[in-house]
Amino acid sequence: MHFSVYGQSQHPCLVLLHGFLGNGSDWQAVIAELSADYYCVAIDIPGHGLSGQQRLKPRAAFKDFSHRLSACLKRLKVRQYRLLGYSLGGRLALHHALLAPKGLQQLIIESAHPGLCDAQARQQRLVQDHRWADRCLNEPLEELLNDWYQQAVFSNLSNLQRQQLIRKRSHQDRQGLAATLTACSLGLQDDLSKQLRRLKMPLDFIGGSLDHNYQRLAKQLQQDYPQQHWHHIANAGHNCHFEQPALFSQQLTQCLKNI
Repeated sequence: MHFSVYGQSQHPCLVLLHGFLGNGSDWQAVIAELSADYYCVAIDIPGHGLSGQQRLKPRAAFKDFSHRLSACLKRLKVRQYRLLGYSLGGRLALHHALLAPKGLQQLIIESAHPGLCDAQARQQRLVQDHRWADRCLNEPLEELLNDWYQQAVFSNLSNLQRQQLIRKRSHQDRQGLAATLTACSLGLQDDLSKQLRRLKMPLDFIGGSLDHNYQRLAKQLQQDYPQQHWHHIANAGHNCHFEQPALFSQQLTQCLKNI
């Protein structure tokens, strides 16, 4: 699994996991703010970026990713770390944390779903993700990306922001994206909200003030896990670190200082 490192290895380590369609370079604005004080490790999730040819095990994708992440950190001789994940990366981060890996000190989640509690909703999501995966394999990627960013969760993006994302994502490996989308579908994920009490580390949840669905989820999570800290980024939707990079970096810095 490919990763890029920034900063000095003697500094506290922050591992960053991007969302679906992204890669480690999505965090460049955040890394620019933090790398003077933190050892930043930006991962390319299998199926994405320079890990585009890699595949997660279809029936055990979340556990497989967790093992790969631990192997990367072992190669880097990282013994303690904080973990930040956005959307898909946040879901992978939650699973990783619940496996109680050694050295994980803090979990920071940006706009990530803890899991659907209803079996019918999970089945519907699985069907939906398989349809998107089929489109990944059979349609021009630019056409797919244009439709992807028209979804309601991205409704607050400006036309310029939408086009910036489409251009940035247009070089991804289509087969890799399809494989990861189906292997890590929200429809295959357990509802993790009731398991959060098992976490031994602080949990911070960051979401955009315009992302009403994820604000609702965060409030529900806080009932299940009162130790969770909820933070919202003003004038941001689902992808806070892209839409409001300065505000997101300020909030992230504050979260990192609180442990």
